[in-house]
Amino acid sequence: MTPVSAQALASLDLEAVSGVGILGLVLCLGWWIYRQAFCTDVPRIPGIPEAPGAVPFFGHLKVLGQDHASKLQEWAVKNEWPVFQARLGNRRILVLNTFSAAQDFMVKHASATIDRPLFHTFHSVLSTTQGGTIGTAPWDESCKRRRTAVGAIMTRPAILKSTPMLDLEISALIKDLAADGLGLRQQKDGFGLEVNPRLHFERMALNLTLMMCYSTRFESLQDPMLHELLEIATSVSTFRSTNNNVQDYVPFYRYLPTNDRTQLAITNRVRRDEILGSLLDKVDKAMKEGKPVQCLSQGLLSEEGASRLTDAEIRSVNVSLVSGGFETVAATGLAGFGYLSSPEGQETQEKAFKAIMEVYPDPEQAWEACLKEEQVQYVVALVREMLRYYPAIPLLPPRQTCKEFEWQGVKIPSNVALYQNAQAINHDHTAYGPDANEFRPERWLDEDSKIKVGPPFHYSFGAGSRMCTAVALSNRILYAVFVRLILHFKSVGSSTMPPVTDFVEYNEDHTGQTVIVKPYRVTLKERLPRATLLQNLETSERASQELQIV
Repeated sequence: MTPVSAQALASLDLEAVSGVGILGLVLCLGWWIYRQAFCTDVPRIPGIPEAPGAVPFFGHLKVLGQDHASKLQEWAVKNEWPVFQARLGNRRILVLNTFSAAQDFMVKHASATIDRPLFHTFHSVLSTTQGGTIGTAPWDESCKRRRTAVGAIMTRPAILKSTPMLDLEISALIKDLAADGLGLRQQKDGFGLEVNPRLHFERMALNLTLMMCYSTRFESLQDPMLHELLEIATSVSTFRSTNNNVQDYVPFYRYLPTNDRTQLAITNRVRRDEILGSLLDKVDKAMKEGKPVQCLSQGLLSEEGASRLTDAEIRSVNVSLVSGGFETVAATGLAGFGYLSSPEGQETQEKAFKAIMEVYPDPEQAWEACLKEEQVQYVVALVREMLRYYPAIPLLPPRQTCKEFEWQGVKIPSNVALYQNAQAINHDHTAYGPDANEFRPERWLDEDSKIKVGPPFHYSFGAGSRMCTAVALSNRILYAVFVRLILHFKSVGSSTMPPVTDFVEYNEDHTGQTVIVKPYRVTLKERLPRATLLQNLETSERASQELQIV
């Protein structure tokens, strides 16, 4: 037998080791690919039904199509699933679809569902400088401090102190609608002129947040910065949606050269930082010069001691209100005004006008009182129905469980994302009856309905520990807006560009998180003598003169 040299043996050993190494790499790569294709951050939850149609890597993202809220609602209704699970890429989610299920998770188990999940694009790219919004931040001490700061200006006494600000912006809405729809700019009877109310509502809602945060506002509807901020806010909203951000759920998408979402997020972040930074600097400068400033930033900047928020937290508070604070008011206001202007909304307008005049002896008193009280129950019901029927965010920002709990005998694990499908919850037939898909304010005046569906009445603001802090303020704004609109105007939708009133189809872009109401045009007819309108506008102008504009 020919002896084998030591060199040959060493060569064989190296080849063997090399082969084992390659095999190990292949196995590791295969295991990684398998995990990316089929595994999720939280394992499948026994006892909860799972939606059909999941595919490797993407889960249900492909089958959900363009309108995620509607597809999720369709599955829930078809299969009678109050709660079901789905896969968004490598994330496992639970979707809440009925009022009762949402109450169980968000109210009954509030302490277990108080957290928020983190997302690559919104949290790691868009929010690295101004900080994440309060509504999307994980639950920690900083989030508590920021919510407390915002909550201080959202109490009912604080809202009463904000009356001059509300008066200014709501009267500006009425004034500019009258100017465009009644020909007041031309000093003539302009009945028959059609007006698109979108920019009017958006300017009012944005101005309210800017006044609260920075004591500043946009006077002109044509201001380029107004349009830029609205465009940025709309774009930023898309980074919170489940539709546009595959890279948040399928990680390798972050590194594809065809993925331009990261660059768009950076572009939005830089420009938003410049605008909001300049507004905060103006407040700081005015304070140093000893000028009177009344806004949230002034209070936060002047606070001293251990309770003072950090600069990053102050920026986060402001960006939270400016980026998201105006969305519900603008979208709900536009949708509601569109419904009232439709043929089916004419009777509702008349009922509301009659109810207003039954409560107040004259229009002047109604004009002023609506800022301080909500005494016209039909208008309260009307606003509540607008919020229920037209949720501004059909699929609310997700919560995340922070501890395990049991629901109907099923163990819900920690760290699983919970999506409240507000569109499905707000149109839940088991809660609102067989006419849940109809717009009917009278349901809130029916004692049986009140008993069946108690607070929070609908899920447009969420519920539980992380419910929107601006609920009372948003309700007051919408109430005052519609008292004043209905008091002075009968609105009629255009025959060529009518409002879309369906609660799904009224949305111009289903891929964004926040609804963009499809544009429509209306004509306005004066209910009262024009002199009454001009007198009310003059009263508001005098009342808001005390406001300090930076």
